[in-house]
Order: sequence, then structure tokens, then C-alpha cells
Amino acid sequence: MTKHKEFKLHVRQRMERTGERYTTARAHLLAKLAGSKETALVTTDSGYAFAPGICRDTGAARNMLSSLGVRTPGSDEPLSEAMITGIAGGIGFLYIVFEYKGFPPLLSTLMRYDTSADQFVMNGIDRMGIGAITHETTSAAKAEKTLLAALDDNRPVLCVVDAMSLNQIVGPAMLKGNAPKVVCATGYDGDQIVLDTGGSTPLTISRKDFAQARAAFKKGKNKLLEVPRDARPENIVSVIHDAIAKTADRYENAPYKGYASNFGFAGMRRWAKMLTDDRDLKGWATLFPEGRLACLGLRRVYEGLTCEMTPPAGGRAMYAEFLREAATLAKHSAYTNAAYAYDTAATHWSSIATFIADCDIREVRSGCDMIDSYSEMLDANAIKNGEAEWIKLRDSTASCDITHEQAMSIYADLARLVENAIEAETHAASLLCDAVASVA
Repeated sequence: MTKHKEFKLHVRQRMERTGERYTTARAHLLAKLAGSKETALVTTDSGYAFAPGICRDTGAARNMLSSLGVRTPGSDEPLSEAMITGIAGGIGFLYIVFEYKGFPPLLSTLMRYDTSADQFVMNGIDRMGIGAITHETTSAAKAEKTLLAALDDNRPVLCVVDAMSLNQIVGPAMLKGNAPKVVCATGYDGDQIVLDTGGSTPLTISRKDFAQARAAFKKGKNKLLEVPRDARPENIVSVIHDAIAKTADRYENAPYKGYASNFGFAGMRRWAKMLTDDRDLKGWATLFPEGRLACLGLRRVYEGLTCEMTPPAGGRAMYAEFLREAATLAKHSAYTNAAYAYDTAATHWSSIATFIADCDIREVRSGCDMIDSYSEMLDANAIKNGEAEWIKLRDSTASCDITHEQAMSIYADLARLVENAIEAETHAASLLCDAVASVA
């Protein structure tokens, strides 16, 4: 049995024991094994260890930094995925609905500090002060030259690709070129590039296809980040304090002008209100009134809280782990108090995802099942035809016949769960702000 199959078996065994879905069981298993050699399922001849990430992009970043010898100051331990995530900002909140002519409303409830995958991961590594260099060019030849030079020096690098072009995401055609994904290029053999996508197996892709995927992301063509070997984040305590302060600030201050009501606590309160407001044209009674639209709205919430650029529980459990590590490194116990509160918040965000996945609407349940199955396929890099997967999910959603009355009843229950999550998050954020204020 391969290590990938062993890992999959362990996840399945936990699912049977706990009743958790694949994505959640996978995250709990990886959190339990964090830092253990057991998480490395494949190790290359050059010493690069492929260990699944709880969140795939930060997992790939952790593997890259570990292979380059980046270690916590005063320790021989690599930086954990939780630490990398926390330094990148960790958590946040965005509620937004995009409306495009000819398409159903596209809802996003995003739970991470930065809503763009490339900015989150790469800016986080840049914050560490380890000499990271980011390259970006419109020249395919220059991009490949930079990539191969690093790989010839046995230095894996992070690259930004368009996820749809890499067949690592399914969705409507309008997302193509606008869905960044961070992967680690670990080496190459002739015409083939070996990638760490944060799953449990490497992905081998032709240099031509990889070049096309790198060039396809419109806002960051051929973006690449390299880090020198054996770098040490010597000022990690101040980096941690600064990162946590920025996370606390994001609750009240939106990163973009004109979106104050979409981010942080304002966004959370807006979502809770829109769920039951039958007069507002942006309310769920209007945007997701019944049938396939209601199914789509609920499924998108599940996706956003569970796996879309976030670990399960909206990333709150991982952020709590980061705070515990931060408390030890920075010798600041106030972070531990906030960590316990984020554990509680994680439970509330998880309850929302569970409520949706277990609801009485068959198509909603099956849609959530497909999302978890898709996560399992990503682990094995087994997505052969993203468009076919998207069509399957779309057709399942289209067959939903939930009535308006059923939908509004579900939304009312959902609103109460969201209010509970907001209350727990408010308490956690208050303790986080207290911890920031008490830094000497």
C-alpha cells in the first residue's frame, strides 16, 4: 500500500469513527500529526518532502521552506503550517455577492485575512524577513529562465498559476484567469515539472502546460517567489506581534475602499441581516429565493467555511493553534487566552457548515458531498477534467426543487447560527485586541 493510500485509509477510518466529512477528518488528522515525519508521504531524491497541507497553498509553502532549511530561531524545527498561516494574517471575513449577466449570483463567504491566494501566501513569507524575492514578468522566456535557474540550484520555488488552467478548480468559465493558486515547483526532468500542490502526491506536468497555467492568471502573470537556503526569521517575535495586530485591525477596517460593509464584523452582520431580509434587493429572499438558486447559495456557504482558501471551521481552529505557538515563542500568555476563544469560534463556524451539509434538501447534501469528493481528488491530483466535474455539480444544483417557504425557513435557522458565530468571534477578537494592546 502506498503512503497516499495509507493516508486516505486513515482519513476514512476517522470519518467512520467520528461521522466527520472528508475535508474535516483530513484536517483533524493532519493537525494531530503536525510536525511528525509521518506526514511526509513522498520524499524525492533531492530531499523534498511532500506532506499534505491542511490548507493546500500554505502546506506547499511549509514544505518549500522546510526543504530550504528555514527554521525557527533557536530551534532545528521547521516553521509549522499554523505559524506560516498566522504570520500571513490567518483569518478574516468577506461576504460578497457578484452578479454577472447570464449567470446566477456568485456568493463568496471567505474566511481568510487576504482573499487572494497569491497575496496571502507570498506576502506572508515576505513578512518573515528571510530575503524572499518575488519575480513577475509578461515574458514567458524570462519566466522559465528564472524558474529553471532556481531548480537547477536545487531550490524549490513558489509559483502562482491559474487554478482552472491547471485543472485544480472547477467553476464557471468567467473565473478562468481570475482564480490564483499557489504551488511549489520542486524540480524537473526533461520536459516535465514536478509540483507540490499541497496534496498527498506530487503532480507532474509538462513545462508547456505549466507555462500556460502561470501566464493565465491575469493579475500576476508568471509570478514566482524564491527564498535563500538556510534563512532564519531572526525577528520572528516582532513579526508575530505585527501580524496579529494586523489581523485584529482587519475586523473593523476593510482593505479596499468602498467595501467597508463587506469585510470583518460589518460583513458578518450584513450576511446575518440579508439571510432574513425579504425587502432588500440584496437579501437572500431575492437573490436565492428557491430551487437551484437556494441550493447554490447554501452550497457556496459550505464551500467558503470548509475549503475555499481556508481550512475547515473557517480557519479558526488553525488560527488558535498559531496563537498557542505564538504565545510560546513570544512569551506572551495573552495569546493563549485568545486561542481558547478561537477554539470556541471554530465550533460555531463548523456548526454552520454541518447544518448546511446535513439539511433536508437532497441536492444541497449531495452538493456538499461532491465538494468533499473533489477535495479527495485534489489530494491525489486526480482531477482529469475540471469542466466535467463542474457540469456534474451544476446539473445537481439545477435539479433542486426547494420551495421559497422551505428556503426561508432554512435561512432563518442559518441566521441564528450566524449570530451565534458572530458573538463567539466578537469575544475572541476582543481578547485578541487585548493581547495586542498588552504587548510590551
